[in-house]
Amino acid sequence: MPFTAEELAVTALVHILPRSRYRLAAQTDGRFQTFASNTTRIAYRQQGGTPAFLLFSGPGQNPNAAALAAAAWAHANWRPNAIQRKVKPGVVVVHVAPGNQLTPAGPVAGTAVPATVWTVDAATGKVEATGKPPGSPSAAEIKSAASSLMRGAPAPPLGELDLAERGVMQMRTVGVAPALSYGLGVLLFIFALRYGFGGLIGLMALPSVLNGGPGLRSYETLGVVLSVVLLCGILFGAALLFNFRNLAHSAPGFSSPTPGVRNVAWGAYIAVMLGTAVIYDGLLPHLEQQTQASTVKSNYLHVKASLSDDGSEIYVVSGGDVSLDLTGWPSSEWNGVDFKSSNPSAGKVRRAPGRHSARQRDVS
Repeated sequence: MPFTAEELAVTALVHILPRSRYRLAAQTDGRFQTFASNTTRIAYRQQGGTPAFLLFSGPGQNPNAAALAAAAWAHANWRPNAIQRKVKPGVVVVHVAPGNQLTPAGPVAGTAVPATVWTVDAATGKVEATGKPPGSPSAAEIKSAASSLMRGAPAPPLGELDLAERGVMQMRTVGVAPALSYGLGVLLFIFALRYGFGGLIGLMALPSVLNGGPGLRSYETLGVVLSVVLLCGILFGAALLFNFRNLAHSAPGFSSPTPGVRNVAWGAYIAVMLGTAVIYDGLLPHLEQQTQASTVKSNYLHVKASLSDDGSEIYVVSGGDVSLDLTGWPSSEWNGVDFKSSNPSAGKVRRAPGRHSARQRDVS
């Protein structure tokens, strides 16, 4: 066989332990003797609302029997309590053997809690991961480990596995202090109300912006990008606070065992969110006003009028000019016609054949 059950277990658990907060149990652990004989490796997670077993079985071992016994133990020992009111245990048994010795993959019937068997063909590396009980690790970790071993990569040394477990066992607080957690929750709620809907609109408009959509001004492009950044920040902060997919235990900085590092990470997050909001609400409106003022000035600096106009007033900014195109006006109607401005200082425009222009010094 290209790899053994032990090699696959070590390769996968090096990544699963710190990411999913599992711990290892010795095969001689008295608590788990009902199913230890049908496993080569025992990993478990007993904290939180979804405690779970992750067991590895090899050739000649019975993964279904291991799943039944582990599920019975989980049902009897992982119960709701005063701190954890709801508990949903789960069991996954990874059976590693040549294809002709594998147990069919899928949920195991008759178990006290949800349990399933995932299979790994030790000859080809094919993984069948059917079923996902509560607390299950990602099947992608098993597939990645099998793929790595099939390419000829050696399994990590046991010392690396011990190091991964020691990282899980380090005592630290999860997330932040309760008072700060409530404050962050209120801040995220306010941000969600203020920027959440705009962020969704910006997310839908982002592909057009990235493709250089026509007619978009620079401040409009910046506004779309900032709204998407704020939306991503809101979702990231909420995922950290609620520990979505164990993010609070795996995000760099936020999951550090050192309180100072976690405080710096949260401080940087808050600073980025507030800074982005200040730019969005402060700088963008200023840029928009400047752009609009510049557009208005350019539109009314050099004004043109012709016979096609409806005879209404024409506005020109101070220092601008207006050009009158009289081409096509019958010369027989020119006698006695004067051009006047509402500003007396602008004077009159003399009649002359063809194109007429006059300089106006004040806003009309």
